[in-house]
Amino acid sequence: MQAPRRYTTNEAAAVTRYRSQTFRREYCLKGHFKGIVPVKLPGGRLLWDADAIDRLVSGEGVE
Repeated sequence: MQAPRRYTTNEAAAVTRYRSQTFRREYCLKGHFKGIVPVKLPGGRLLWDADAIDRLVSGEGVE
């Protein structure tokens, strides 16, 4: 089984056309960005579910 695709915060921001700081701010304040909860790595990096980001961009919404 393959690992799920993930975007870094900068990649997710580029795909959605938001600023990367918007992702970080929403995560700090709410624990998610538009319902998408990232995986937090030990060094503090956030990885976002690429499929969920792609659904958000296409207008399908987040599960």
